[in-house]
Amino acid sequence: MNGRSIGVIGVGKLGSDVAFMLAERDFARILLYDRDRERAQYVASDLAETVFSGGYTRRVSSVSSMRDLAGCDVILISAGRSHECLEGDPPTPEELFRDNRALVKEIAETFTGSSTLFVVASEPVDLLTAELVKTMRLPFSRVLGLGGVLDSYRIRHILGEKMQFNPDYIRSQVVGPHDASLIPLWDFTSINGIPIRSIVDESILTQAEETFTLGCEDHTLDSVPSRYTPAMACADLLDSIVRDDRRILSTTVVWENVLGVSGVAMSIPCVIGRLGAERIVVPELNEAHQRRITNAAATYGAILEGAQA
Repeated sequence: MNGRSIGVIGVGKLGSDVAFMLAERDFARILLYDRDRERAQYVASDLAETVFSGGYTRRVSSVSSMRDLAGCDVILISAGRSHECLEGDPPTPEELFRDNRALVKEIAETFTGSSTLFVVASEPVDLLTAELVKTMRLPFSRVLGLGGVLDSYRIRHILGEKMQFNPDYIRSQVVGPHDASLIPLWDFTSINGIPIRSIVDESILTQAEETFTLGCEDHTLDSVPSRYTPAMACADLLDSIVRDDRRILSTTVVWENVLGVSGVAMSIPCVIGRLGAERIVVPELNEAHQRRITNAAATYGAILEGAQA
């Protein structure tokens, strides 16, 4: 396939939003696949029609088979059941994993032997990232989950609100699971390059962490209102890969002997480039945070083991 290209598996709300943002950035060809072929064709046609005002030079098109994405530089996985729940309680991570594991198997059967990279946005992102790496027997660097990129953006927004500061100038990193146990890395957080702890009182950081945790626990971060932030996080991660940006982004990857954890996927700062997660930046954690990481890893490990039984 000539030039840079990004494949999208699943063009529901998230997949179509990401496709639009990628088309606006106009740096790669975009190929859309969905089991509902008419939906993929419609989204591709709709985006193609915006070329008159958007001035795109890269083509947006649909494909009839998942296998047609094999030549892409990177493939976004945004299909399957989501957290979105209009009535009642949202599904648990175990329920989502059970429902979406079949998607991982289909992808593995389709792309075995391919050199493409994968970005996982389907939920539960940590578990599906680990499952895809294991099923396809890939190095950790080639399968990146959205979790930490999205969570660090939310932390930036929360800090900006509390400090009355433009979040564009805030850079933040996180570590851990894509849930309420996530740990903001304040020593890796800065405003215009100035360490945040030299600017704000510790109580502001505590309030920001509590706000993030509360949002996870009452599901407001993964339900209907959460739409454009995940799409922007996906677009930025894909952008960094295809452009070989070598930015440091907190990305979900499989850990191997990282902070005493192996075999599960969680967020951690990584150098992102055309080869995927090219290097992990391991933070120092205090005892309480290390326990949180260890407990989360044990929970994920039990779910992954149970799925194999």
